[in-house]
Amino acid sequence: MRVRSPSHPAPAGNCPFPQRRARLAGTAAGCVALAALLTGTAATAAESAATKPRTALGVAVVALKSPYAGYKTDTLAAPVGSWEGKSFYFRGGTLGYRLLDNQHTEVSVMLSPYMMRFKHNESDDLRLRQLSNRNFSAMAGVAVRHNAAWGLLQADVQREISGHGGGLSADAKYAYPLPVGRVTLVPGVGASYASSRLNDYYFGVSAAEAARSRLARYRAGSGVAPYVDLLAVMPLGPRWTATASLRRTLLSDAVDDSPMTDAEHMDSAALSLSYGF
Repeated sequence: MRVRSPSHPAPAGNCPFPQRRARLAGTAAGCVALAALLTGTAATAAESAATKPRTALGVAVVALKSPYAGYKTDTLAAPVGSWEGKSFYFRGGTLGYRLLDNQHTEVSVMLSPYMMRFKHNESDDLRLRQLSNRNFSAMAGVAVRHNAAWGLLQADVQREISGHGGGLSADAKYAYPLPVGRVTLVPGVGASYASSRLNDYYFGVSAAEAARSRLARYRAGSGVAPYVDLLAVMPLGPRWTATASLRRTLLSDAVDDSPMTDAEHMDSAALSLSYGF
């Protein structure tokens, strides 16, 4: 792991969030994708047993920065939405089909975007501007959600299917909803895994790129990135819900050691307002 001086800023990153029925998961590094995660979470995180919205639409404001060197912190507003059908669902960019869904456990197959990308012209680092772009990936896999009196568990395993190396990703998380007056706080802790193929696509430096950029050639290995987050959900009536979230992720050594990155952790913050119906 590289040693960095305190002058290096801590960037912001992705922010998947827990909820009472654990209706949402995913990994994201794009502002619009992160914003899309919020509405599905806000619509169900503090839901009652009597009624729950099947569809939610809203707007979110997100502040984040990718782990790539020379990227500035992005702040933007974006529309968000989610939909729950009898078997199918759409949650923040993820399309899923439930194989099992009872009071406590949901098992589903899913298609989702891996919302990491690199655009060389968006970096202020002249060396990174010589590298090739890395695009969003499409992922397919299986997700499991379980909620009980002792908290929420969720996990998923996915494979890249869009021709970017065929790597694997996995995520596991525990969270516990804490009602505090009208607000529900949901602290969570988890870890995400990316295989060497997936990490190398986004953080590796090929021989040709090294020659033209003067960066060291780098082949990224697999890695695990632990994270903690906090979600706050406040109903503003029978239909409206406000949501705020914070998250910190520690980069895996495979990502931290890449010459494309310049920090050891990622932070993010988001606010959303959604309407369920």
